[in-house]
Amino acid sequence: MNRIKNIFVIIIFLLGITSCTNKTVFHVGDIVMDDGSLMTAAELENYEGAAQPMAVIFSVTGGDHENSSRVLGVGLKSSKALAFAPEGTKGNETNFLENYSIVSAQEFNITDGVFYNEGFLGLLDGRNTWKNVYKYDENAKNSFAGYPAFEYAVNYGTNNGFTKYKKGWYLPTASEAVALSKCDIPDLPDIIWTSSQSYGAKNTCSVVDLRTGYVEVGCKELTFGVCSIYCFAE
Repeated sequence: MNRIKNIFVIIIFLLGITSCTNKTVFHVGDIVMDDGSLMTAAELENYEGAAQPMAVIFSVTGGDHENSSRVLGVGLKSSKALAFAPEGTKGNETNFLENYSIVSAQEFNITDGVFYNEGFLGLLDGRNTWKNVYKYDENAKNSFAGYPAFEYAVNYGTNNGFTKYKKGWYLPTASEAVALSKCDIPDLPDIIWTSSQSYGAKNTCSVVDLRTGYVEVGCKELTFGVCSIYCFAE
C-alpha cells in the first residue's frame, strides 16, 4: 500500500515539473501568431503554415518603470490618425480620474536622441481603462460612439478576425507606450494616443512620440495614430 502511495506522489511531482517547464517563455521581438504560437523574424520568413502573424512582443517587464512580469505585445496594424474624443462629446469634456497618469522628470538626452524619465505617477497598467471610461459615461457601456481611439484599440481582435484573441486588446497607458518606443518596431506611427488622462485638464490626454519616447499632452479632439496592445502573460 505504501509503495502504491509513493508511486502516486512521484507521478504528481513529475506532472508538476512538466507543467512548470512547459510555460511559454517570451522574448522581446518575438512574433505572436494568431494561434498563440511564437516565431522569430527569421523563422517567419520560411513559414508556410496557416497561422498569421498578429503581434510583436515589446516588453517582458510591463510598462516603463513598472518592473513587473507582464508580457506586452503590440498589434501589427496601427490605425490612421484618429481623435481620442471629438470636440463636443462627453469624452472630450470629462476628466477620467482612474486613468490619470503623469510622467516624472522627463529629460532629453542629446547623445542618444531620446527622452528619459524617472517614472510615472498614476496608472501604469491599461487593461481596465475602457471600463474606467464608462464609469463616467453610461452610454459607453454599449457603444464606442465618441471614442474613436478606444474603439480601434479595444475592438482590434474582433475587427481582425482573431478567433483565439478576440478580447483583451486595449489602448496603452503612457508608461506602456514609452516601453513600446524602446523596441524598434517598423511601420508604427510617429506619435500615438495613450489612455492616460491629464489630471489638470479634462480635455487632454497623453500622447507619446515613438521615435524619441517623449510624453506630451494632446487635446482630445486632435488626431494621432492608435496602437492596440495585449498582455500575453503576467
